[in-house]
Amino acid sequence: MQPEEQRLSLLVSLARAYYEQGLTQEEIARTLPISRSQVSRYLSEARELGIVQFRIVDPTARVDDLAEQLRLRFPMLKAAVVVPVFSQDAEVARRMVGMACATYLRQVVHPGQCLCIGYGRTVRSAIEALKSHPVPSLSIVQAMGNLGHEALNIDFNTLARAAADAFGAHVYYVNAPAILGSGTAAEWEAANISIRESLERARFADIYLVSVGSLEREQVYTRTGLISHADIERLRAQHVVGDICARFYDARGHEVPTPFSNRIVGIALSDLKRANLSIGVVGGVEKALPLRGALLGRWLNVVITDEHTARAVLNMDNQ
Repeated sequence: MQPEEQRLSLLVSLARAYYEQGLTQEEIARTLPISRSQVSRYLSEARELGIVQFRIVDPTARVDDLAEQLRLRFPMLKAAVVVPVFSQDAEVARRMVGMACATYLRQVVHPGQCLCIGYGRTVRSAIEALKSHPVPSLSIVQAMGNLGHEALNIDFNTLARAAADAFGAHVYYVNAPAILGSGTAAEWEAANISIRESLERARFADIYLVSVGSLEREQVYTRTGLISHADIERLRAQHVVGDICARFYDARGHEVPTPFSNRIVGIALSDLKRANLSIGVVGGVEKALPLRGALLGRWLNVVITDEHTARAVLNMDNQ
């Protein structure tokens, strides 16, 4: 991308965050991070250039084209949201994608529904970007047990509670390890009424909000001791590229059975296919391969991602 295009992309991103997503200049400054005075100057420049009128105009329109290409290539998608990101930094991408996801959630979550929340840093960014938006009779439930706080500095109970606070919803926790060290998940559920109730809700949720994990980078399950390094090597030998809530799949999206499948306290991939909306929120180009696998497997019917990741997915598909 040329320097001028990068600057235009930055101005569009800031304008959207301020005018469409309702973030304050201080919130935008903390997200990037830049100074509040810089944000103000960029917004002024955006107005001077005509990017901000009565609506926000993207001079390149490239993200709309990428979203349309994703929908055409993966026709099961009900929606594709591609976020312009001025930086290749994965943390910046996660924050911008999270803000777009928060906006999308406020549009699609309705009274009486059940929203099931997975894990991941981009999911966390989306929950953190939620503003107060009460939805009557909404319930929030965890998609799986906990990985351990040291995994990604994410406490699943806190994440579910934050989403429930934003929506004014009732929250159902899954107070168990994501993957048991021994025994089976079925036995654990049978012995724990509250966990069984939560997982029954999770398996028939109206909306899922999940991300995708990569086998090659920062494998959280081994860091927390839930999966052995030997198991990870076996998965690599089976050409696994990613996972959703500890359910692993290959590059074509086919689920790959694991030795610990019956010890996972959480949803199955098949649950995602039953839902009205299965939202995959993915930030960072290193997640392109697992995202492509999830789309080919039809495990997601909504994708929210950044422009670099979207382009990488499409480029892989054209090879």
